Amino acid sequence: MNELMAARSLTTLPVVTLGGDAVAHVKHTVFDIAAGRITGFTLSGRGLLSGPLKQRLPWTAVHSLGHDAVMIVDAGALADTSLVVARREAHEGRVVHAKVLTDEGGEVGTVLDVVVEGGTSGRVVGFRIAAGKALVQGSGRHRHRVYVPRGETLVVTGRALVIPADAIRYVAGDLPAFAARVGAFREGRKGTPP
Repeated sequence: MNELMAARSLTTLPVVTLGGDAVAHVKHTVFDIAAGRITGFTLSGRGLLSGPLKQRLPWTAVHSLGHDAVMIVDAGALADTSLVVARREAHEGRVVHAKVLTDEGGEVGTVLDVVVEGGTSGRVVGFRIAAGKALVQGSGRHRHRVYVPRGETLVVTGRALVIPADAIRYVAGDLPAFAARVGAFREGRKGTPP
């Protein structure tokens, strides 16, 4: 598995060609949460006062996603908006601030960020959440921000995100520990029917 990254950390990453030319910066990451992957990026210009670009970057044109840049073959990879996301899909893909529920009906927190796999997959592997009382004991001020795996049976309504109840066993307090638990979660679910 490639290194994991929080989607918010992708904002402002430079978009760089394999020839070394910086052509844009990431403004927003666009997801198809139900499918569990990045569909593309909205972009802004390179300068300090540059605004949003009309062109977008579809995931199919990404050569690789890293902590320091989004790599593309050449500037021809930038495309028309409709190739990245339709307005309806963007609305349905909203997940930040949604309640996190288990498939058994328990509320475990609220989504703060989406965790993606770098490299060439663009796969959504989990979420950073503000843990609720059912997940972490203590007052609201002392509850933790934790990472939970995505699971394969996922429903997103815009107001709620439903994850498998067994995903709660793989909660981690930081991204490096979460990376190890995601692998264990996947192994544990291989024999589980969808």
